[in-house]
Amino acid sequence: MLENLQGKFLIATPEIDDDYFDRTVIYICEHNSNGAMGLVINTPTDLSVLELITRMDFQMANQRNYHKDQMVLSGGPVSQDRGFIIHTKTEQEFLHSYRVTDNILLTTSGDVLDSLGKPDAPEKFIVCLGCATWKPEQLEQEIARNYWLISEANDKTLFETGYLERWVEANEMLGISGVLARAGRA
Repeated sequence: MLENLQGKFLIATPEIDDDYFDRTVIYICEHNSNGAMGLVINTPTDLSVLELITRMDFQMANQRNYHKDQMVLSGGPVSQDRGFIIHTKTEQEFLHSYRVTDNILLTTSGDVLDSLGKPDAPEKFIVCLGCATWKPEQLEQEIARNYWLISEANDKTLFETGYLERWVEANEMLGISGVLARAGRA
């Protein structure tokens, strides 16, 4: 098994032969001998976080203080009916949270959505529907086939960079220019 990739970025290369993962950046939430799980962080859906919260009928959703243009992301092709929220650490504990790094958690319970826009909410967050998963050794095989590059993750790329710029920025963190990153196979 490779080094533990939990809390790192996977960056799709032109070698990947899967339209779903073309030019994606995945934040790895779990990586161990049982496989890996991560969330695509640069593929927005047509649904905003505000619309999602309103549809879930949380009280006074329209009166909350958060970015009205923040979109729900398509986190991956597995369990697309389930929500996965990556967020910064808070004083409040949520029902189903998993520590990814010292400062980043993955929560799958609705109580984190109910907190958004309130004073006790995570300062930074991403809401995804679906996830990406790998069986034992599958991710390692894909990396060996040059489908993925590995990069350290950072809060700026994870939470602040525009969705569609995250792939280029993640490549540039590895010293690969945006022009070279876009090049296909010859």
